Order: sequence, then C-alpha cells, then structure tokens
Amino acid sequence: MHKPLTALAALALLTACAAPAPTAAPAPAAAPAPVEVSNCGAVYTYAEPPRRIVTSSTVATEVVLALGLKDRLAGTVAATDIMSEYAADLTGVKVISESAFPPPSKEVVYAAAPDLVVSGYPDDYGPKALGDRAVLQKEGVNSHLLSASCPGGTAAVEQTYDDLRALGRIFGVPDRAEQLVATLKAEVDAVTPVTPALRVFDYAGGKDKPLTSGATTLVYDLARRAGGQNIFPETTEFGQVSWEELVKRDPQVIIVEDQVFEPADESIEWMRSYAPIKDVTAVKENRFVVVPVNDLQPGLRSGRALKALAEGFAR
Repeated sequence: MHKPLTALAALALLTACAAPAPTAAPAPAAAPAPVEVSNCGAVYTYAEPPRRIVTSSTVATEVVLALGLKDRLAGTVAATDIMSEYAADLTGVKVISESAFPPPSKEVVYAAAPDLVVSGYPDDYGPKALGDRAVLQKEGVNSHLLSASCPGGTAAVEQTYDDLRALGRIFGVPDRAEQLVATLKAEVDAVTPVTPALRVFDYAGGKDKPLTSGATTLVYDLARRAGGQNIFPETTEFGQVSWEELVKRDPQVIIVEDQVFEPADESIEWMRSYAPIKDVTAVKENRFVVVPVNDLQPGLRSGRALKALAEGFAR
C-alpha cells in the first residue's frame, strides 16, 4: 500500500518536473571576414582595418581625412598644402616630412610604424623612397596608390570613386565613402566642356625642353572633359617634348602647372619672353590656365581642377 505524499513532497515533485533544461552557451561571434582589395594589379588582404596609416602625399592625406580616419593617421607629409576644409583635422598629426618632393624614404615612413601607406604618386615607391610594394607587403605593411597613378594604366576621374569605395570597405565606412563619391561626381558632372575643342598643351616645367604630362595621365583626362584636345597624344607618359614641335602644333591654350620649385607666374613670364614661341596662339593671346599641381593629381580636387580648366578654356 502506497503512502500518500505529503504536501511538501508533492510541491517538490512538481517543481522538479517543471524545471527548464539547461541552455547551451551562445556561439562566439564570427570574426569579420577579411577584406580583399585590388590595387594597381595586385591584391591586398586586410584581416582587420589598419590602425596606423602613413600618407606619403598630400592628396592621399586629404582622402584619408575625408573618410574620417584622423584617429588612425600616424604620419603625413607636406601638411601646409592641405585643402582648407581638412587643415584643422591635421592638428596633432605627426608630420614625417615637410615636403612631398622628393617623397619620404622608407626609413622615415617606417619610423612611424605604419601598417598601411596611402599614396598619390608612383614615385613614392621609387628606389630612393619606399621601394617595391611587394616587399612592403611581405614586411607586413600594405599600401594603396590612388589608382589614377597606377603605372601602365590610363587615368580617369572614375578611378578616384573606386579608391574611395575600396578604402571605405577596408575601414568599414562604406556610407561615408559613398557620400564622398556622390559629392565629387556631382562636381565633375556639373562642368560643361567648351566647344569646339581647343588645342591644349600641359606645361609642367623645363626650359631647354618642355616637360608635359602624358596622354594617359589624369591631367589630360581632365583637359578632355573641359573641352581640350591634347596636341601630343603620342606622348603617353610624363616626359619631354620639343619647342619646335610645339610651335608646329600651335596650342590655343597652355595649362601651366603651379609648382613650388617652378611657380606658374615665373613660367608664364619666361614663356612670354622666349622668342621661339612668340607666334604660338596661346602665347600671342595670353591664354594660360594656371592650376595647382596637386589639383591635377588623383584625389578629391578633380572637381575644382576641372572647373578651373573649363573656365580657363572659355576665356
């Protein structure tokens, strides 16, 4: 004969039956997937966003600051030439070199302990500068060259849009990158080229033989969009041409790159006084369009450079 359960025993039995089964421990959060970016024909993998960026050119510094990455900027160059809207953001950032020309050496850059170098000029990876990018990568330092400066390619403004998006992915700020793309694209699209097209020469210095940006560079992509026709299309890379051939091709406008080591006003004064080119249309009609050299480099300045060219061509 079974004994009846006491009230206390019955309550204990009911409680035991109702107790929930033990819960499994939550699975650990998955690590962010590595980001792969193609740049100048090579692939760079980022397991996490870089923590210490060094920018080896002014235009690269502006891109990094515009993306809101000041807190990751470990070193920069030529801080006095920065776009005014980003000047305040450079407060407190270490300046590793007062000038971008010549570019900083590998030793100077490595003293800032970077895990990423962002640059705007291919010369930044020359033998007296940072050296081979593949070697940097093996040493644990990724690099990103603004794509319109990639050797062997044909530059276009759209490549800056790609750079902004790529860096936005690397640092997890894609929305900010898209905002910058939209702003720059609106500036570029707002410019109407002059018609008919004008014969144009880009003067980048030199007296015995004039230096010019090549047909594949961003300078001539901007000039074309403004309504200019390059008089030296066969000169694809930055290099020298002859004054005699310039006279034959008779540019209607000369773009003058304003540079620290060769200011535009001095260049224009010299060209006006140089007898062999006195009958060139651009010289006779005083049609010189001055553009700061950094405005003609890849980066955030392309909109204002294009506007300056179109307005200068239209005068």
